[in-house]
Order: sequence, then structure tokens, then C-alpha cells
Amino acid sequence: MEKNEKINQSPKTQQEEEVDLGSLFVVIGKGIKNFFNYIGNILNSIFHYFILLLIFLKKHTVKLGLALLLGFIVGFVLHKLESKIYVSDMIVETNYDSGIQLYKQIDYLNDLVKKKDSVSLSGSLNLNLNEASQINAIEVSAYQAEKHFYKAYDEYLQKTDTIYTKGFEFVDFKKRMAEYDLRYHQIKVSSKSKTVFANLSPSLISLVENDYYKNVKDLKVNELNQKLSVLHKNLIQIDSLRKTYKEVALKEAEKLSSSSTIEISKSEKDKNENDIELFKTSNEILNTISWTNEDLIRKNNIVNIISDFDKIGVPDKNITHKKYFRFAVLFGGLMLGWILLQQLNRYLEDYKSS
Repeated sequence: MEKNEKINQSPKTQQEEEVDLGSLFVVIGKGIKNFFNYIGNILNSIFHYFILLLIFLKKHTVKLGLALLLGFIVGFVLHKLESKIYVSDMIVETNYDSGIQLYKQIDYLNDLVKKKDSVSLSGSLNLNLNEASQINAIEVSAYQAEKHFYKAYDEYLQKTDTIYTKGFEFVDFKKRMAEYDLRYHQIKVSSKSKTVFANLSPSLISLVENDYYKNVKDLKVNELNQKLSVLHKNLIQIDSLRKTYKEVALKEAEKLSSSSTIEISKSEKDKNENDIELFKTSNEILNTISWTNEDLIRKNNIVNIISDFDKIGVPDKNITHKKYFRFAVLFGGLMLGWILLQQLNRYLEDYKSS
């Protein structure tokens, strides 16, 4: 019947189908052509502006080079005249959401440094006035932020119901987190004195440990100690129960010596299953005790010092902090701005004339 329908299909219908297919191929061809034309126009524009940039640099290379050289010389002279800067850093771990307090206190101290308020700074850090006046900057930032964002995301997924976390991507999680919410942070201090760092860490930590965090810490530590006490009691009870099972098994084995082999086998199987379950429970409790001990060690302080300041600071080798780099960039930027203003003025004059 299908063959008859194909035979009976009119030549007009076949011709219309061929026209429709032809139109479809034409549309597809135009779409591909337009796409490649669009890509070609973008590449041409990039090439055009790149050539303009090269022409601009060729025309003003001498001016920009002289400005950079002059800025470098001025900055180098000032760099040699100023005192050498030393730096040291400390890695800390914050608990009980105390990261926000840490960042607040560091911002306050850095503000005192910028204002050159050595009196208030020496009081906050328990330094003498001369030591406080030598400090150039105090900064804090998340330590290896990207890595620890992923770790925090993994911990969140492990502790939260999968129904809630379904479809909750890392990007969404990161938007809800601030740097101070992470566990590890780096405190960096720069100073004209290389010996000031040895006495800084106790004072910095004490600024974070206010009454609120102390109360939260005491409650958490008590809770963990009680949990450990209960776990140890449960472990003792399970060990005692296993011992009792063994004693009962020995006595029953004596009674069942005259019984059938089937009854003895069934009894032994039940006892083995009970002992295996108790053994599994015992291992789970031991693992929980281990995790709780780790948690107790970490949560025993509001702020844990992972890596303390070096007693002797090292010279600051960051080139962006050097005056010769900053002055070179400044002079180069001023020259570039002046050249662009000249070109803008010339364009406005030409536009006015036309």
C-alpha cells in the first residue's frame, strides 16, 4: 500500500519538497556565511586597533621611555635614602566565626599606622613608642583563599542534607561566603625595625579574644568534654558486654556439648553475629572519639597560631612596594595622559575647523 502511495504521489508534491529542501540549504548557507563574516570582522577590528597601538608607541616611544627612566631614577634615589623595610607574616586559624573580629581589629591597627598614631598603636600592641613608630603596615587576608573556599564547600556538603544542597553549586556557595569566614588567614606586618615582630602575636590574638568569643569557646569545650566522657563510658560498657558474651558463650558451649550439631552451629552463629555488631559499634565509637579529640584540640582556642612571626624580619622584596617602580609607573602614566590630552585637543581643533 505504501508503494502505491509513493507511486500515486503527484510530481507537483515532489517538486515542492525539493524546493523546500533547497530553501533550507540556502538559509543554512547564509547563516554559516554570516557567522564567519562576523568572526572575520572581529579579527579585523582587533588587528586594526593593534596596528594603531603600534603606531602610537612608535611615535611616542622616546617620550614614554624618558618619563619611565626619569621616574625610575627619582624613585631609586628616594629608595636609597629611606630606611630598609622588613616584613614577616603569621598564619592563624580562627574559630567560632571570630574572623570578622580579626579583620576589624587589623583594619583598626592599620588605620592607626596610616595616621601615624604611635601612642595608640603602642598601647594596642604592647610595644614601646619607638617600636610602634617603626611599623609601616599591618594587613590581613585569607590564606590560599581559593583552595580553602573549595574545602569549606566540601565540608558544607558533608554536613548538610543532600535534599537542600542539590543544585547548590560552588559559585552560589562562594557568593555567600566572605574571606573572613574561612578558617586560615595570613597577617602580614612591615616595619623599619627587623626585631619588632617577636612580640606582636600575643597582642594581636588578645585583640580578637573578647568576652563573647570566650563564652562561646567555654560552652563548646564543655560540650566536647562531655561528649568524650559519654563516648568513653559507652566504649567501656561495650567492652564489658563483649566480655560477658564470651563468658556466656563458654558456659552454653559446655551445656550444648551433648546437644545436636545443628543446635550448636545455630547458637555459635547467633553469638558471632552479636559479637561482630558490638565490634563494629566499638570501632565507630573509637573513630568518633578520635574526631572529637581533634575537634577539641582545634576548638580549645579562639585563634590558633599555625605559623608565628619570624623573630627577625626579612627585607621586603616585593617590587611593587619599591619607590623606583612606583615612580616609574607614575611618571609614565603622567606622560601618557599628557600625550592623550594633546591628541584630544588636536582632534577637537580639527572638528571645530570642519
